[in-house]
Amino acid sequence: MVSTHSPDALKTARFAATTNNDYSLDDSAKSQLISINVACVNQIETAAGTCIDTIRDLKGTQPNRDNWGNAIKSAYLTAKHSFSSQIDKAMDEAIKVIDAFPPAQQDGAADFMCNSMDIVADAVDQALPELGSIGGRYLEDLLAGKWNKLTGVENEVKATCVAAVNALNSML
Repeated sequence: MVSTHSPDALKTARFAATTNNDYSLDDSAKSQLISINVACVNQIETAAGTCIDTIRDLKGTQPNRDNWGNAIKSAYLTAKHSFSSQIDKAMDEAIKVIDAFPPAQQDGAADFMCNSMDIVADAVDQALPELGSIGGRYLEDLLAGKWNKLTGVENEVKATCVAAVNALNSML
């Protein structure tokens, strides 16, 4: 069995952390930057959860294609906007942190942040289509009272976020 923290696991993981360690950056600096991205992924997971909860709240209302479709689209767009805002916030915070590093570490820190932010972007690239599928492929199921697809999307988004956090933490 391969440990989820082994190099072999990273090569086959949903998110492969970069194996380049030539950042001229100590572990404390890396940890600061990783914590920014982990917080971003956690906020993305929260926003996705809010989207799913909003959609799940439709369960107690009369099924109506137009109303439900509009509510699902609105929840999706709110999550999408939140994802973008969280990434912007993380980058702004990272710039402040990197600017406080000694000049000799700033280029390495910027490279490290870009590589670790790629993991966050990959998580968003996987989570958004999952959330978008609710109003597309799964609307008919929801209208028919079949909510298992929503649970499947929720589980997939959570797994995506867990994998991203694990990949980020493996960069230390």
